[in-house]
Amino acid sequence: MRRSTLAVFTGTGCRACEHAILDIHHQVASLTPAAEIAFWPFVMGHQWEDLERLSHLDVCVIAGAVCTEDDRHAVETLRGKSHIMIACGACAAFGGLPGLANLRPAVEEHAASAPKEDEPPSLPRLAGRVSAVSGVVEVDYVVPGCPPTQGLLWAALQTVLGRGEATSRVSFACGRLPESLALALTAGVLPRKGTTFGGEKAVCASCSRVKEEKKFSAPYRPFEPAQDTGRCLLEQGLVCQGLATREGCGGLCTAVGAPCRGCFGKATDIYDAGAKMVSAISSTFDTTDGKEARAIADKFVDLAGTFYRYTLAEQCVLLSRDRKE
Repeated sequence: MRRSTLAVFTGTGCRACEHAILDIHHQVASLTPAAEIAFWPFVMGHQWEDLERLSHLDVCVIAGAVCTEDDRHAVETLRGKSHIMIACGACAAFGGLPGLANLRPAVEEHAASAPKEDEPPSLPRLAGRVSAVSGVVEVDYVVPGCPPTQGLLWAALQTVLGRGEATSRVSFACGRLPESLALALTAGVLPRKGTTFGGEKAVCASCSRVKEEKKFSAPYRPFEPAQDTGRCLLEQGLVCQGLATREGCGGLCTAVGAPCRGCFGKATDIYDAGAKMVSAISSTFDTTDGKEARAIADKFVDLAGTFYRYTLAEQCVLLSRDRKE
């Protein structure tokens, strides 16, 4: 079988997703017969000229959000050369933390006041707004997370690099995937375009914490300890977004008492994750008095940054726009 040519690139991001690829450890050796790394600046030291010399890429894994004009150019160039493009991580999939910049019109203002063509720019020219990769080009597959978990990332790489051929090592990640996707992977069939390598239900559906009657009397910050290690974090006043977030991570955060932050994006049946959280929390306020309810609401800090920490650029309905400019 001919080896697939692979490119890995990060736009605006922390490069944790590239580290996540390296974190599959000894399994990297299993990729060698299937993939030839043709462009990976962070690890291999490739220059942009090396990419321009390539006429075709089989698979491109791209991480990071599109924040600058350089990011946009890189994404468009890689898309034009790639047969399959994977958005890797929350920034590439939903805009991630950089997408919170869209809350301020300053992004547009800075873009307008960027250096002119005849001026040597000191920093990359900002794009009009921060967007996910799918806001600029078509994405074939998404592996969510901040960063993606090893199992889901490995399943995606094995699937696309094997060009649909069944592999013996992919099955261990399938327990956290929808049944139809898991069956496709183990049968050696490429999933349909647009597939997300994650669950379909919300994190709460697979969370092992005890869920009782929710009564929200006061919100607590993540650094304030939960009182009961086995009880639902939301019921204890911690703003846990598990009821609106796509499952598939294995509950890594909630298992150690940290509330879900939403890095897998919204669950399949959720229209707007932030609106879902506002509705769920406000409906469980432990009071029927309007003034008391407002007093509870006033204790929340940075609602937009909490409920749309990773998804504001692409999954906040109030800030949505026609993304194809």
